[in-house]
Amino acid sequence: MVILALLNLAAGLLATAVVVVDTHRRGLSPRVQAGWVGFVAISSIGGSVAVAVGDTVFLRLLQLGMPLVVVTPFQLLTTVLIAGLTLSALAVLTYGVGSRYGPLATA
Repeated sequence: MVILALLNLAAGLLATAVVVVDTHRRGLSPRVQAGWVGFVAISSIGGSVAVAVGDTVFLRLLQLGMPLVVVTPFQLLTTVLIAGLTLSALAVLTYGVGSRYGPLATA
């Protein structure tokens, strides 16, 4: 579980770095840069941490024998990884569309 959390954290850091480089390359104002970088960082890194914590709670409930939907450990780990990567991808996609066509788009 720790390795997956680190992989998701690395994906979130990579997504944030991509946004930092792109906002700097496009010459956006510092305020807009900080807003987009903060949004992507909170969405991808914070979301990945939330997924890992939530699945840890789910795993403990499974170990206690609670009547839950039973999944294999591989399915559980795959779900954590896919959820973290999806959150990072959605955050970067939201930045890409929002910074070009949204209310914060440069003229």
